[in-house]
Amino acid sequence: MLFQLLLFCAAAASAAALAVLVLRLLGLQAVSLSGRRLSLCKPMVLAGDTFTPRDGLWAVLWGLGALVIFHGATLLYCGIFGDGVSWEHFWTAWRQYDGYHYLGLAEHGYAGYTEGGRPLFLVFFPLYPWLMRLLHLLIPSYPLCGLLLSGACFVGSCVVMQALVIREFGRKTARGSLVFLTAYPFAFFFASFHTESLFLLLSLGCFYCIRTHRWAPAGVLGALAALTRMQGVFLAVVAFAEYWMTERPLDKLRGRDWRGLWQDLWGKLFWMAFMGLGTLVYLGLNFAVTGDPFSFMDFQKERWYQGFALFTTSLTKLWNGFLHPSEGYEFAAYTTWGPQLVLFVFCLIFLLYGVRRMPPVWMLYYAVCVFLNFSLSNPLSCCRYIACAFPLPVMLAVGCKRHPSGGTFLLVVYGALQGIFLMAYFAGRHVC
Repeated sequence: MLFQLLLFCAAAASAAALAVLVLRLLGLQAVSLSGRRLSLCKPMVLAGDTFTPRDGLWAVLWGLGALVIFHGATLLYCGIFGDGVSWEHFWTAWRQYDGYHYLGLAEHGYAGYTEGGRPLFLVFFPLYPWLMRLLHLLIPSYPLCGLLLSGACFVGSCVVMQALVIREFGRKTARGSLVFLTAYPFAFFFASFHTESLFLLLSLGCFYCIRTHRWAPAGVLGALAALTRMQGVFLAVVAFAEYWMTERPLDKLRGRDWRGLWQDLWGKLFWMAFMGLGTLVYLGLNFAVTGDPFSFMDFQKERWYQGFALFTTSLTKLWNGFLHPSEGYEFAAYTTWGPQLVLFVFCLIFLLYGVRRMPPVWMLYYAVCVFLNFSLSNPLSCCRYIACAFPLPVMLAVGCKRHPSGGTFLLVVYGALQGIFLMAYFAGRHVC
């Protein structure tokens, strides 16, 4: 009964926050309710700066430093808890869960990497294994290709995130954002055989181009993001929201600005639609392998019991999994089900915090990340997926400027949890 009450409160808070977000996206600054004027905006007093080569160098060094820590922890694990320090033991420690399948897809392809003779792994989007396969033309080791690809994308993400946040919120906020990004308890996935680092780089690059109104590169990067992860195609929604708020197409329509609308159609809206090309290529891959462009949906249900569900249904399943974990997987209550429940509450708090303070397009992308990833019939990897929700570390950095002691406490908790989950991941526990 208590959980149902909490679930109702979460749903009500989510609905209220999303309503405020929609009103802000429509350009409203306040609404009248029962004769009272309610402000929808509480803008932050933050000024952007100019991104410099020194900022880029700082971001590169920070990203490389984080990778050194992640891989240094791998060596310690192999030497203390594993079978000794060696290249094979090193990369095997990272080859867990979906990482195992991405390596298999890179080496054997979708038609060659099967289970029971069936290409069940079409559920994994192709850009990451394709890039590994491309790197393999120069580097003979698939595991090395994967680790180099993930590492390079993560360092690139640090640079793009610095450029984006410095431009909008200033240098201090940008550096704080990188600190929270890399300290996040599941940030070690950026160094693994998973799509996190690649998707983060592409989504950040696309979002930066959207905010700077560079529509053609935004379209290309959005299409590549959609070829990396399903939610990538929703960057087109973010792009349209930015266009709607800044270009005011209804005003052009009322003013009969046909030339302006025509230019918008081919110079802006076309590139938003272009982002769907990534999804079309993925559907084409399904058709080429199985003859059915939507076969991945059947494989998701059959092999992973996965599909769409309201986030309240997902939260109920997480709660039941926490209370009654499967026999032999009792540890999953503390490595999978429980952390995802806590994370949703954490994300919801910052949705409520940022919906009036952050630019609405930022919060739109954040809402997409949170609710899409938590709207699954079998929520397994939400903690990993939320690592790419880059507005979250930005909001943490902004909030910690007013409450530095709270930020320090959170970083200590972040770091401790990251160490625990990283060791659990290497041990093969259910951290995915």
